[in-house]
This record gives sequence, structure tokens and C-alpha cells, in this order.
Amino acid sequence: MADPLYTVSADQLTAENIFFEVDGRPIVSGGTISARKGSVTGLLGRNGSGKSTMLQCIFGTRRATECDVFVNGVKMPRPYTHAGLLAYLPQRPFMPPTITVRSALRNFGVSVAEVLEHFPALQAELDRQIHELSGGTERLLSAIVILLAPRRFTFLDEPFSHIMPLHVETLKQLIVQQSRHKGIVITDHMYKHLLPICDTLYLMKEGKTILIRDPQELVLHGYLPG
Repeated sequence: MADPLYTVSADQLTAENIFFEVDGRPIVSGGTISARKGSVTGLLGRNGSGKSTMLQCIFGTRRATECDVFVNGVKMPRPYTHAGLLAYLPQRPFMPPTITVRSALRNFGVSVAEVLEHFPALQAELDRQIHELSGGTERLLSAIVILLAPRRFTFLDEPFSHIMPLHVETLKQLIVQQSRHKGIVITDHMYKHLLPICDTLYLMKEGKTILIRDPQELVLHGYLPG
């Protein structure tokens, strides 16, 4: 019998019943989110609302009290251990500081030519080591390698932070392009970046996720001013 994990053409990742607490204080209280091939899912929320924690619980690098992750109906404990399944861009720097940009791209299976097609300015950075880059360039590179890495699902945690506005717009175009053959989830507290590119939108509030069907609901839930 064929394995549904690899034979469903419209890949779907669903995470539900997510609970996480610190010293008895709930951070995530029953969060639910899904990603599917051909779609961009946005997760809005104020700073400290638990967005990053929830993504880490789903990815498997943060131990949740409870977190059920399914890919095409198959339960997937610790998704990060499954090759080719899920890439995650954290908010913190994660690339070794002494490798070159060219090496970083190679390590993630990303084509230099594809990167330069979208960001030609990075040509001058290819042989620099990561620690020699400006903070904005390092963040841009990190977002690019995670987004272009050959994975079926991609989680981006505030990918636009500290990036030049011109590069933000190009990165948004690349996210939409990449979503044609993978599922993408993006967190951010800047709703103006997410609304134009997301097919599905959630708001995280008081540790729970709320499915937003109309932008006006962001006002009703107190996220945006009336």
C-alpha cells in the first residue's frame, strides 16, 4: 500500500492541541494552525503572544506539554527529524559565523544562481564569512536559505525584521513564488506585510489561535485600532 505521507499531491500539515507553559504560566493554550502546498498561512500577534513558541513546538525543538502534528493525516512527532519535510527560520542567528555565504547556500542545497536571480546585490557577499555581513544582510540571507531549501513546508518567524524595504518586497514576491510547490507559514507583528500575500490568516491572542476570515475581524479582536 502506498504511503500517504509521500503520495498526496496536495501536501497538508496540521498542528493542533498545542499547549506550552513556563512555571505554570500558560504561553500557548490549545493553538491550532495548518499549512498546505500552494498556500501561504499567516500568524499575526503582538510581541510576546506566543507565536515563536508555537512554531518551535510544532517544529519539535521545544518540548510542549501537548502538540499533535499531522502530515497528510500521518502523525509526525518531532518533524525536524524527518529529512526534507520542514525548514524553520528562527528569529535568532543560526548559521555558523565562520562559513562563507557560498558555503551556507551549498549546505542548505540552495542554488547560487537562483539567489542572484532575485537578489543580485548578494554577488558581492558570496565569499564573505557570515560574521562579516551586516545584521540586515545576514537576516536576509537566513530567510533566503530557509525559504529556498528543498523542503515540503517552511516556517518563517518574522522574516522581514531588520531587512531593507526594497529587499522586503522582493522577499515577499519570492515567498509567493515558492508557495506554489510548498506550504509556508509566516509569523509577524506587521500585518501590512502579511495581508497581501497570505491565503489563510490566524491571530494569536491569549495563547489561542483565531482564524481570521475578514481583516475587519482584526479590529473586533483588538489587534488593530477601530
